[in-house]
Amino acid sequence: MSQPAAAYRDRKLPARIAWRNAIGVVLLLGGVLGLGCFGWLAQLIAKYFRHDLLFGSFLLDLGFAVGVAIVVGAIAWWQRAHGETIRDLGWAQPTRRVAVAVATVFGLLWVALSYARGGNPLALSWERPAMALIGIWLAFGEELAVRGFLMENLRRGGVPAWLQVVVSALVMGFYHGIIGFTYSVQYAITSAVLFGIVSLIFLLGRRSLTPGLISHAMAHVFGDPTLTEGILRGVLAAG
Repeated sequence: MSQPAAAYRDRKLPARIAWRNAIGVVLLLGGVLGLGCFGWLAQLIAKYFRHDLLFGSFLLDLGFAVGVAIVVGAIAWWQRAHGETIRDLGWAQPTRRVAVAVATVFGLLWVALSYARGGNPLALSWERPAMALIGIWLAFGEELAVRGFLMENLRRGGVPAWLQVVVSALVMGFYHGIIGFTYSVQYAITSAVLFGIVSLIFLLGRRSLTPGLISHAMAHVFGDPTLTEGILRGVLAAG
């Protein structure tokens, strides 16, 4: 279950190189998406758009889109420089139907969780379809970086599948816990659990990015703008 489906499954790396690559993408995610978007940008938008969080959440999504473009561009460049493509990280690789089914059910539960603290799942606004499209891009970028680059490099370095799941969950939990200029342990733990499950689905799907992308994208497509508004509300609540 923990082996990728394509020919690159036999590729290996020395452990130190694998961990070096993993740390590199963690720093990239933490700097660009964590400090840059969840941190500085969320704080700025919450300050100036506190009376229009819907539009503010749209602007924050645009900022995330730029951040993800930087992350995806860096990974694509790295892959090309090493004679590979993003397909070698699980993109567009065959998967299992059961993984797609599990991913869809989990995606629905994730969407429900997005509205646990309020928000109307039937609310309509021009921002909503725009953010749904942006959300697919955001999900793709994070899945490529974490399930793809991070977990694949660790696999090549001989790291056990269970530890790959733990590391990926902790990494995503860590930078999702950044809320403006404060840090939320609750957000971090919740995110670690959610994305840890996505990592398990990734393994169930023979390391194809497709199932995890389905779950992750569903959270944005059906959960935004409420999901992203929650970040801004968290910033305001923290003062």
